[in-house]
Amino acid sequence: SSCRRERPPSRQPSPSALAMASLRLAARLRVVLPAPATSLCLRPFSVGCSHSEAQEGQRKLLHAFVLAGAAAASAGCVLASASRDSAARCDGDRSQIFSGHVSGIKFEGGSLLKKLQDEGRGSREAEFLEKLSSSPAWSPFVPKWNGVVKDAEGHSWISMSNLTAGMKKPVVMDLKVGTRHWSPGEKEKKKMKELKKAATTTIGSMGLRIVGCRIPGEGYADAGAEDWGYKNKRDPTPEEFPIVLQRFFRTEKRMNTVRQYASALVEHFRFQDQYVFFGSSILMAYDAALGDEAPLRIAMIDFGHVHTMAEMRAEAVSEGRLESFDARDVGYIKGLDSLLEMLGGEGFALMQGLP
Repeated sequence: SSCRRERPPSRQPSPSALAMASLRLAARLRVVLPAPATSLCLRPFSVGCSHSEAQEGQRKLLHAFVLAGAAAASAGCVLASASRDSAARCDGDRSQIFSGHVSGIKFEGGSLLKKLQDEGRGSREAEFLEKLSSSPAWSPFVPKWNGVVKDAEGHSWISMSNLTAGMKKPVVMDLKVGTRHWSPGEKEKKKMKELKKAATTTIGSMGLRIVGCRIPGEGYADAGAEDWGYKNKRDPTPEEFPIVLQRFFRTEKRMNTVRQYASALVEHFRFQDQYVFFGSSILMAYDAALGDEAPLRIAMIDFGHVHTMAEMRAEAVSEGRLESFDARDVGYIKGLDSLLEMLGGEGFALMQGLP
């Protein structure tokens, strides 16, 4: 078997180092930061700026970078509504649904409807999607929340923006992120199953696993297309993973969109201490009918196992590991770090404070 060097745990860079890295990365990715952010104090003890004011300025700069970077990555895509004509051509392609509840997904023009799941998962997903979508810090990364609707039979459905709205020939990748996929209080049998899965797949080694994707053939044709992901019974190895990603995205422009989005998202996760995301995915899609000119749309999805940091702290107390408790979603951070490392973007090096 091949040997892979284990990467050390993500360190917490200083606000000053991150602020300067953010400015460099913004310049390289052509992300335009709001004017107030670029005029903030960037170093302690600069003229008219105390140490505490400098640190606060650096944090504000990082927040501005996160929002600007995510907005640049999804500009005009994730939250954009398709025109009536384009929506009529294609509300959504059901063959591109890789979740385990295909019958629980419906497309209605610019909206996607997801049936409210049982055992509290549906209500939890609805609750957190509404919170995230209405938060200025989270909204650039998630679908737009449209509320809960009922059908003629009285079933409840979560309504959100449809990532593939208007696409004639959507190409989709569902990418699970994180090293842990079970909730606090889960039955021991389920927990052991997930631990085994993590130990034998890229979930544990990379914090990533492809649920499903279809790579079009030459010239974006259906002929010669390849199916990847565990739903297609074809899990890429750690060595195959970056190759599959590059073949899926195909263009440097789409690769750069992912770099911008993931760089902004991982920096948000390094500082946010509100939530942890188990079993959540990043969904990425583009319209093969537009060829190389098709922009990439990207958003976090699947929030049925989102938990507050208070819940995670309570779990740590009950298991006697409060002293080692880290109030961050370290599993999700590992997944995003792995993604950036495979993409080979400058974002990864710059965000680590490297030259």
